[in-house]
Amino acid sequence: MLPAALEQQLLQADKILEGRVAGQSTFVGQDGSIYTKNHIEVYRVFKGSVGFDEEIITEGGIYGDLMQVVTPSVQLHVGDYGVLALKADQERSFSSVATTFYSVDERSGAVYGLKETSTREGFYELIARSTGSETIELRRIPMDLLTSDSSAERAAPQLNSVYPLEVTAGTQTVLTITGQGFGTEQGSGHVAFRNADDGGQSFVALQPGPHYLSWSDTEIQIYVPSATLYNNVVAGTGEIQVRSDNGQTVTSAQQVTVDYAKSEVVYNQNLNSTMLVAMQNGGYEFSINQQLNSLLGGSEMVRRSLEKWACNTGVNYKLGESVVPIAGWAHDDVNVFGLSNPGQLPSYLLGKTITTFSGCGTPNGIQWNLIEVDILLNADINWWTGSGQPTSDHFDMETSILHELGHAHLLQHNNNEASPMYFQLTSGAMRRDLHVQTDIEGGGFVAQQSASAQTCGDEPHQLYDFSMCNLSLINGLEEQEETHLNVYPNPFQNEFTISRDWDGQANYVVFDALGRTILSGMLTATQTVISTSDFSSGVYLLEVRNGSDHYTQRLIKN
Repeated sequence: MLPAALEQQLLQADKILEGRVAGQSTFVGQDGSIYTKNHIEVYRVFKGSVGFDEEIITEGGIYGDLMQVVTPSVQLHVGDYGVLALKADQERSFSSVATTFYSVDERSGAVYGLKETSTREGFYELIARSTGSETIELRRIPMDLLTSDSSAERAAPQLNSVYPLEVTAGTQTVLTITGQGFGTEQGSGHVAFRNADDGGQSFVALQPGPHYLSWSDTEIQIYVPSATLYNNVVAGTGEIQVRSDNGQTVTSAQQVTVDYAKSEVVYNQNLNSTMLVAMQNGGYEFSINQQLNSLLGGSEMVRRSLEKWACNTGVNYKLGESVVPIAGWAHDDVNVFGLSNPGQLPSYLLGKTITTFSGCGTPNGIQWNLIEVDILLNADINWWTGSGQPTSDHFDMETSILHELGHAHLLQHNNNEASPMYFQLTSGAMRRDLHVQTDIEGGGFVAQQSASAQTCGDEPHQLYDFSMCNLSLINGLEEQEETHLNVYPNPFQNEFTISRDWDGQANYVVFDALGRTILSGMLTATQTVISTSDFSSGVYLLEVRNGSDHYTQRLIKN
């Protein structure tokens, strides 16, 4: 997103209301895309003509054995309560499409996912400033506000510890929270994480559902969430909050580091996984569209970005030779990477990624196999397509390409401002290197997991042929001279040599793409040969520590 997206969403909205999702159904639109129709019980109206009930559209959904996910887009599930901004879409003949949603706790008035304020009253003031109207029309009173609340008579919860303090999201990593006063039953209680969809500037609440494994008065166990359909919670690095059923909240003193977030799906009250498969020549072949091809003027930016992900994580991405006229998305068996038509995307978005999946029944439940990717960059943006630092009035296209490809790689936003997967890009800024922990390790996990997954008839994803990699595309290799460390050959086969220009002992560790330690030892000479005959082909990370100095090197075995 661009900065100040919320203000633009509120200003451009035709309707703004507060209400609850009472029901949902999915359908296929005239353009061949999947949409979800949400029945909203309206409680308050801030802008526009709205009755007691409203039918609104959200992009994406599950229809039969197909699933479509639009990133970014509003994701709702039945029971959600909060504030919605809506806008008509004449091109698709929709009277009300949700452009933003902020969850509100009915009893306490806490607002989640909003960086400007965390209270209902503060949000109402923000809406008034953005719309120029302080009028709030009451449609009905939430039933929860009519029930008795004895929270004043009950003590606030205490939080003692959170572990582990380093996790990954969407991978069914279990987080354990200990303390007291959480309540013997969960009820409407929940855990909230720093929001990866706004850089951690707000908390986002994980409502009761399949992520929760256990809840007692002294301990809570949950899967760290990264749900991207029928759920809007992507956990990011930062503190966590626990809200007990009586409405009392406590915030942890400890910070939880979320290295990366892999997309998952909440469907039929169950957690479903997502997986890469082999659609074209072992992976995915993209076609650039005419508009982007013309703007780039023969630049290899798209091909280079695809190869950067492939050479660092093993994902099988390629750019085909064909140029297509497509400037939209639908399930048409074409992986489009292109520029939108003018006015097609909202002014506050740099781009969108649309992923289409096919359902696959496995012993571990439903798995969704990625069968198509469509990526569109906003034609109305003042793009920087050169190789140097963007000027202060341009947005860096290469950063945006890497970002959208990360979503196609099944990765979600993170709270690391050095990563291309950070949620926002400002003009004049660029992030053209993949970050080791958030991007490379996350992408490597997805690629390796997909290569060994059961795929229900689809061919398993084949890891990228690393012999095709230009070493300049592998993060960190260009820094060898500065770090006084040289590793060769790279790519390697049965061994590689670590050469350093300092004396004394140093420790080394080799990690695989999943972050597991494969080999470790001591360097006692300035040149050490490491045997790798037992290593499988793929991407590895070498770490060398010499006292307070720390060196890293990305390596490839053919």
